[in-house]
Amino acid sequence: MKKYSFFLFNGKFKILCILSLSAIYLAGCGTRVEVEERILSDNWWIASTETVGGDAASVSSQTVDPSKWTQTTVPATVLGALVDAGVYPDPFFGKNLEDIPREPFEKPWWYKTTFQVRNFNEAKEQLRLMVDGINYRANVWVNGKQIAREDTVFGAFRLFELDISKMVKNGENTLLFEIHPPQVRDFYMGFVDWAPTPPDHYMGIYREVRLRRSGKVSLDEPFIAPDLDPANLNKAWLTVSAELTNHSDQNKTVTLAGQIENIRFEKEYNLAPGQHIIAVFEPSEFEQLIINNPRLWWPNGLGSPEMYEAKLELFEGKNLIDKQNIRFGIRKIEDYLTENNVRGYKVNGREVLIKSGGWVDDLFLRYMPEKDAAQIRYAKEMNMNSLRFEGVWGNNHHIYDLCDDNGILLMVGWSCQWEWPDYLGLELIIAEEDENLPINEGVDLYAVKLTPEEEDLLSDYFRDQVKWLRNHPSIFSWAGGSDAMPKPRLEKKYLETLEKYDPTRPFLLSAGDFTSEITGVSGMKMNGPYEYVAPIYWFEDKKLGGAFGFNSETGPGPQVPPISSIRKMMPEEDLWPPDNDMWRFHSGRKDFNSIGVYLEAKNKRYGESKDLEEFAYKAQLMNYEAMRPMFEAFVVNRKEATGVVQWMQNSPWPEFYWQLYDYYLMPTGAYYGTMKSLQFVNLIYDYHNHSVHFSNDTRDKVQGLKAQIKLLDINSKVVHESEHAISADDNSYFELEKLPALRGNRQVYFLDLRIKDAQGKQIADNFYWLPTFKDQMDWSKYFWYYTPIKQYADFSALNTMPEIDIKAEKQLVKKGEEWEVKVNLENPSDHIAFFIELELAESQQGDVILPVFWSDNYVTLLPGESKSLTVKFYGDNFAGSDPVIRVQGYNLKQKLNL
Repeated sequence: MKKYSFFLFNGKFKILCILSLSAIYLAGCGTRVEVEERILSDNWWIASTETVGGDAASVSSQTVDPSKWTQTTVPATVLGALVDAGVYPDPFFGKNLEDIPREPFEKPWWYKTTFQVRNFNEAKEQLRLMVDGINYRANVWVNGKQIAREDTVFGAFRLFELDISKMVKNGENTLLFEIHPPQVRDFYMGFVDWAPTPPDHYMGIYREVRLRRSGKVSLDEPFIAPDLDPANLNKAWLTVSAELTNHSDQNKTVTLAGQIENIRFEKEYNLAPGQHIIAVFEPSEFEQLIINNPRLWWPNGLGSPEMYEAKLELFEGKNLIDKQNIRFGIRKIEDYLTENNVRGYKVNGREVLIKSGGWVDDLFLRYMPEKDAAQIRYAKEMNMNSLRFEGVWGNNHHIYDLCDDNGILLMVGWSCQWEWPDYLGLELIIAEEDENLPINEGVDLYAVKLTPEEEDLLSDYFRDQVKWLRNHPSIFSWAGGSDAMPKPRLEKKYLETLEKYDPTRPFLLSAGDFTSEITGVSGMKMNGPYEYVAPIYWFEDKKLGGAFGFNSETGPGPQVPPISSIRKMMPEEDLWPPDNDMWRFHSGRKDFNSIGVYLEAKNKRYGESKDLEEFAYKAQLMNYEAMRPMFEAFVVNRKEATGVVQWMQNSPWPEFYWQLYDYYLMPTGAYYGTMKSLQFVNLIYDYHNHSVHFSNDTRDKVQGLKAQIKLLDINSKVVHESEHAISADDNSYFELEKLPALRGNRQVYFLDLRIKDAQGKQIADNFYWLPTFKDQMDWSKYFWYYTPIKQYADFSALNTMPEIDIKAEKQLVKKGEEWEVKVNLENPSDHIAFFIELELAESQQGDVILPVFWSDNYVTLLPGESKSLTVKFYGDNFAGSDPVIRVQGYNLKQKLNL
């Protein structure tokens, strides 16, 4: 069992075995202290200090004039609040964002609200204002009296605790913030080259503001630190800690009592006036914290993400004076280095291939809990097991709770926003000969050089975020850098923070390839690509971004969304042709401000499109085909590869780049390609070696399976067929067979792969379209963000496929909070029905229903084949009684409306 290096304050302890904590301490007497935590989220108003002048006392006391103030909720940035209030037209449509002036956001803004306090007794109670995130500086007043100044309340990732016990009154109280925007070289959040920067630079209160009411001794920062022996998962050790602070000028004797399900424990503490301690319950002292047969937290695909709840209560005598409830999971995170110095991770002793995507919040940092829930469900249904938070995202704990509950591992750490000068408002001039350097080499030359004061600030950031988030079992690593690494002085501070506050997770030096004099190699790589590359790239490349090592951010570039989303993004006159000035505005920034590379590949491989409708459909073919092999190559190279992070999973605004589904939550072809590639038991085609591989990425041995391989030509004639009996250990993968050579001039073949269990039930399938005239990467040329293609695959033979009719019908399975519709497809012809797209809509011509959860999409039917799919959606997003399924396919004679 690992020994945790917490400071233990000496005290007496008792073991409670039968009665509940409340029954022991509260029977027969009422509590004399009101214990409360209240989120101040509603009834906020914001106004520019230029629009509403005067000092804080007068602003606090005056009645809000709605003509000068804008009502909002908190969390909210200034621009986010104004957009939601309709002050500006939809900034995500066309170039409306460019029309929003910057000048209003160069001055401070007021945030004002009121709150009620009842029966507050300052002699016995403490009332604190907890501010979880402001950008960037703030002056704070309660009832016109200043409680904090901008010289101490600053820093986007600091958490602040402000004592307001002497300022509040019983009845209504006024709370006023004056928020100052970030300045050049301030360290705050950003979207770097992923999206445009809003004119307010995210100024505002972007995380929760809370009131915490307690007795004169408070209970804060509870932490449940689990430990396991990976060789024996039948026992776990829990170390429970919390911070106790005596806010009074008197000695205090208190009892801290805890309960985890049927386990109870308590200890008495004596605190001098103003004393602050970390109280610790260790399993060596409290045997009941040794858990037999614990319910373990597992990542998606490896088991259930089991969660526990703990309750801590603080008593003075028999009076409850504070309490905290904590959710936590029991699991053990370990990292390791392979013989090639590649960093890998284990959960509960099991090596885990990290199958991840880059996460971003909304461009205005708006709190959207329903949207977040849908997106984490998307991640789970795509069979991913991880997300990377480059930047500590989230308005509160909600997004982290979702990941806990769905088994989605999180790599949390700092963004490259602070590592490159231009993102901090400084000048960045790169010498012409250095413009094509790899990221880790370029950042060594041009990165921001931190002052000692800036290092101290980032160290404070790190400490506050670790303490804020450490109870979430989903977090598997704290990253100290993205494109750069922290210098030794700062790295030591980070390591000291983890030793003191969170010894349960490993520190990651950087997401890039760096070596520290303290901790050694990062074991990561960040060599791209970030632009379109052909499917063969991921299997062939052994030097850059291919399937070896831990690739912390990579992907095949743009993912153009379906036509319904494109139409939402821009005026009709800008829809066609693609990659015009409007399309570029809705692309990335810097080197990624165009889909030109993607568009050329699409036109050379699949032919030019006559209109937007054809282009958007064929883009999904490109998206699916480009995304699937990236994940699959890592899956079948797990000996050399330990992780891959698709850049990115989602987008902060409507765009054409780096997304598995778009801002509106419309899945792209890449979404379904990811879903197919990450089936936990799977058959996978290797584009480089022209072979088929089996993978079992579960914790269970599989037996009695049959792998069926079928190769068909463009006329749907079977030219090769084989079957393999499979029994395989957990976490295993191997090659099944090499396929016969594809023959013919510029022909296309189809590869159909299926796995059936011993009862003949299909448990996995995969379908590929393969050209005889293949892609060839141009390895003689190097760009830091992609490798060009010197010969494009030719799929023009797809256009010679005969047009066919299919049969389709739908059946409404369930209504209510979540609806479910079953769709049956049948191909009665003797030709393949290729790449069938299904879209859920309100009516034949109506809007699509989003979010949407298909069991599969962009499916292909072999001759005579039938297939059933299901689609689920939330009832709140549909006002009708009979949703429509719109169906189209590459060689279908006509579109269908079901």
